[in-house]
Amino acid sequence: MEIFRALNEYKNLKEDAKRLAFYSFANSLASNLGGFIMIFYIIYLGYGVVFYGILSAVGGFTFVFLLIPSSILTYVKGSKHTVLIGSIFQTISYAIIFLYPSKTTFLASSIIGSAGSSMNSAALNPLISKSESLTNRTKAFSLNYFLNNIGAFIGTAFSGSIIDVFKNYIGYYKSYKLIYLISMIAFLSSSYIIYKVKTDLKPPPPKIDLKNENFRTIYKLAIPAGLIGAGAGFLIPYFPLQFKYRFNLSITVISVIFSITNLFMAFLALYMPEIERKRGSLRSIIGSWLTATTFMVTMPIVGFLGNGILAISLFSAFYLIRTVTMNAISPVQSSFELSILNDEYKSIGSSIETLTWNAMNSLTVIFGALLIKESLNAPFFICAAFYYASAIVYYKFFSNVSKKE
Repeated sequence: MEIFRALNEYKNLKEDAKRLAFYSFANSLASNLGGFIMIFYIIYLGYGVVFYGILSAVGGFTFVFLLIPSSILTYVKGSKHTVLIGSIFQTISYAIIFLYPSKTTFLASSIIGSAGSSMNSAALNPLISKSESLTNRTKAFSLNYFLNNIGAFIGTAFSGSIIDVFKNYIGYYKSYKLIYLISMIAFLSSSYIIYKVKTDLKPPPPKIDLKNENFRTIYKLAIPAGLIGAGAGFLIPYFPLQFKYRFNLSITVISVIFSITNLFMAFLALYMPEIERKRGSLRSIIGSWLTATTFMVTMPIVGFLGNGILAISLFSAFYLIRTVTMNAISPVQSSFELSILNDEYKSIGSSIETLTWNAMNSLTVIFGALLIKESLNAPFFICAAFYYASAIVYYKFFSNVSKKE
């Protein structure tokens, strides 16, 4: 069958491309084990959903503030060592929560963890791009995305289950702490894997010329990224609460829904290079975004069906389709965007695009926390408006762009 032929081609990837994919698995497992459960942990400790919104904003602004310095670090230390340092920072961030959870330590953890994430963001995708030729580059990103989402699947599935299983033996508090202990071990594993990678990318710093073609491309990438980031802030971090408030589902059930979604994303991502081959990069990206947004904007309609099994099933199905189609295209998008930039601009370009997404997201995430207390439906429509605008802008900017080796 065609799909098996497409999947079989992943065997030909270079060893470092595979190592980077396993790094993403371990890092994603750790991030999702602790990250998915954090909002529930914060509510359990009595700090409230608004504090979680503030925490997200602080983490977002820290991430944004350090993205450019992290990008500069890749020119000094190289992409590999920048990712390694970031992984160590992420380990420390969860160690703080494990040892002494409080409002102060949650804030410190958010800042340190976001610093580590900014290093990862600035360096990992350029490193993946460097690990393979243009021919296999999308496959390298797809394998990375696949294992990243398998890690997310296991992390989200087990986070809720660990709480429900161990609460009867050691209580809620120690069960939450157990989550962060396991997450620390997974982060340490990811640090070891990245240490074993031989590929590195340490180009000379780019010349700052705002009229340069590469810089013009970076600006164009940043605008749609900012629109998506702004829209996401109103809704995406609060999807677990949408399920909780609408249907009063348990943490375990919510984690199962999210983990199944990650599993679907993982396997669909493996087939994305074949979709890109048939439809082209740009049409694949725009088509996925529009499909996802259309399903997302229909989700509030389910509210008219009450909170029975039919409503839960439809809401969950629409969530799955929305999330899978919006995110599984990421390998194609990353490969496309890093293939239209020269090597010396890849890290700074990736950083500026991510910076813009997170800056806009940090501006709206607190409004999302306030809005969900007033309306469960409004965040969907606001988010959709930004997503549709981003798709239009992205198509206008890149409809005539060619890839580079």
